Amino acid sequence: MSFFTHFKTGFLIAATGAAVSVVATGSAMAQSCPDWQLGGVPITTDAETAWTAQQYAMFAGGGVDLSQCSAFQAYGRVTAQPSFSISYDARSMGRDLEFRVQSECDTTLLINDSTAQWHYNDDEDGTLSPRLRLPAAATGRYDVWVGTYGEQACQATLVLESFSPSTGMPTTPTQPATPVCPDWQLGGAEVTLNGGGSDTRSVVAGGSINLRETQCNVPGGGYVAQAPDFTLYYDPQGMDATLNISVDGTCDTTLLINDQSAQWLFDDDTNALQPALSIAGAPAGRYDIWVGTYGASTCQSNISFSAAAPMPVQPTAPSK
Repeated sequence: MSFFTHFKTGFLIAATGAAVSVVATGSAMAQSCPDWQLGGVPITTDAETAWTAQQYAMFAGGGVDLSQCSAFQAYGRVTAQPSFSISYDARSMGRDLEFRVQSECDTTLLINDSTAQWHYNDDEDGTLSPRLRLPAAATGRYDVWVGTYGEQACQATLVLESFSPSTGMPTTPTQPATPVCPDWQLGGAEVTLNGGGSDTRSVVAGGSINLRETQCNVPGGGYVAQAPDFTLYYDPQGMDATLNISVDGTCDTTLLINDQSAQWLFDDDTNALQPALSIAGAPAGRYDIWVGTYGASTCQSNISFSAAAPMPVQPTAPSK
């Protein structure tokens, strides 16, 4: 579970149990095989939360050729560090935990589970996308690499979902509380931004929560996921900067933000069918961000973050 139960101000780390070893630059450069100790993007979830599929956008691929690593029989190209380090709480439910990849290219999937065992998959379900289901997944850390079969990197989405045990034992799944609402405590992919800086990330817009039909006291409409797509840690560093967040998608997208004071902000069509929000003098803190879609279908999008200082006012020449 997250540390953030009652407040969001300050710079907080949204994952627990994801210990990361610090490696000297020289040894990192010499790294030739996947190493879970390098740590990936931290994610914290549990069997109940993952009952609703969780989606995490990323770029698949890397410079490590798995066929050259003797620790396991696998193929494809990945980064040395995991794509994600997932801290998972089984909550004594005994549920299976499934990892699958959505992408338009040929992807592979490598997992180091909570017991340090390796799992690998390439093509599943008659597609070029991988899928792995771990029976009765135990509480612990799962390091996940999403690779490409070829050398070219590509955009992909890791999907994490829990299922009733496959052992045949009777079970009564506990459904998420109704209504299911966007929950900033689940945390998204971490982004750090300082005053004067900028960043752009890819994201699959949309989700299963229809904001128009819920009683979540969340403004706006459209479809979003339960967990934020991104968790932005912002520090203006003394600048009176305006925090700008905008989306450029291949469909009609929406933008939902829970700011550092836990207030909701929403936008739909500021730039034609694309949303944008500007927060003048944005305080330092954590901003959780959902990229939604106006309709039920998901689509590929890019989200841009920037923190620009206001333009200085030119002095007026004195009149004669």
